[in-house]
Amino acid sequence: MADIYIRFETMGSGDLDYRNIVSARLVKDRYTPYSELTASVVLSGSINLANIRRIALYIGSRRMHYGPADYIRTRVRGGKTVLELISRGITLMLGQNEPEPGVWSKVSLTDIMKSYSPSSEITYESGTNTVNYVNINEKSTLWEAIGVYAVKAYGRRAYIRGDRQVNVSLSILSVNIGPQRVIEYGKQLDTRLMLSKIYMKNVDGEYGYSYSSGKTVPQGITRVKYYGLDKQWLSNVNAGLKDRIDFAEREYLVDHITYEGFCGEDITDKIICSGYGVNGKRVSRMEITVNNWGMQTKLICE
Repeated sequence: MADIYIRFETMGSGDLDYRNIVSARLVKDRYTPYSELTASVVLSGSINLANIRRIALYIGSRRMHYGPADYIRTRVRGGKTVLELISRGITLMLGQNEPEPGVWSKVSLTDIMKSYSPSSEITYESGTNTVNYVNINEKSTLWEAIGVYAVKAYGRRAYIRGDRQVNVSLSILSVNIGPQRVIEYGKQLDTRLMLSKIYMKNVDGEYGYSYSSGKTVPQGITRVKYYGLDKQWLSNVNAGLKDRIDFAEREYLVDHITYEGFCGEDITDKIICSGYGVNGKRVSRMEITVNNWGMQTKLICE
């Protein structure tokens, strides 16, 4: 198994690395603007909790997670001190800050991030398409604004690649998982969030815009919702309504696989695993767990 450790970056007094990990779980999702790490480690000495600035998870030389300490607790029992932690990735701040609302003209992802990024530690894909304008509503988060831009520029939402990079282009990488590693695999159907039809008000106050999905028809599911006038999408109402339907249908019918170890894949990478449903599909969610039995990776692929 690769060298796995958790690093605490402290305020001015160096880094603290811990390899005596009792358990750890890292979750990354294509539709969530941050990774989440939960872990327990055995401490070899004292630690000043208030001095911890960032928490990172490393697998070998690759940093998989990087973010502030959301929650830390130490427990002493039988002379052994165990530290429990929860850390969400630094890109969570994209969903916690609001940019200036209004019409943004001639913007790319670079323009948006240079103007409104809450931290220089958050990186972003360069060379992205420029759109004529995006209309950002009041109380929209920066992550929602980036989502509007991405749908207009690329027809899809943005996602986080690596431990802190905002991306809109799909990955060009393929990762090969050896069949000998596979623990379990299968398919998953999830209709809990799906919508059958949505309506949106027009400028006259009537629900003159609508969009339907046929995926709920076979299950006999009817879920209709009405939305107010959303100025973000007045220039392309169908794109906005379709995005709402697509988002509700995320991971509707997907393949999953769990295997020993970790092969280095990331969100939107293509998986190569001949003979399994995930073969040729893109990673939309990954869960890496570490415990006394070793390391396992679970992938959901669309």
